[in-house]
Amino acid sequence: MKTAYILYTDTTAKIPAPHGAASFTYKKPGASSVTVPGPEGGFFIFSAPAAPGSFSFQIFSTSGEVIEHGTFEVRQNLATAPADYDPRSEARKTLEALDAKIAGRALTIQQTKITVGDRSIEYMNSIDELLKWRDHFARIVGAEEGHAPITAEVCLLRRM
Repeated sequence: MKTAYILYTDTTAKIPAPHGAASFTYKKPGASSVTVPGPEGGFFIFSAPAAPGSFSFQIFSTSGEVIEHGTFEVRQNLATAPADYDPRSEARKTLEALDAKIAGRALTIQQTKITVGDRSIEYMNSIDELLKWRDHFARIVGAEEGHAPITAEVCLLRRM
């Protein structure tokens, strides 16, 4: 299984074709599958999907066997993004909403409910609970942005 491919919306995609590959099929949950016929010059060449998201793929041999499978991620191409596109990750949006709630700036019902995927955090009144979730999402955002993980260790330097 492979999960190393990152593509951008509305760009030409090239996925390496293993020996004996005849077709490449990909699918996003809730959408129809798309099949890319035979490789050209060792690659399956196709236009990346117009909608960002995670896609599953299978590569078939000439006899119809699955010889490789995995997932690839399609990210928004900022050059073709609509004007209202928000480039922040879901974790970043959630972290900012939690910060607003902790600071007392969440003024509406929509701002007191945080939804990420199929999960939601709603009407939290305990500062301990808010801080726990804030720490969780701060770690995710830190990893997304390439920061070192937060640790409880403290390094003290002393001049001798």
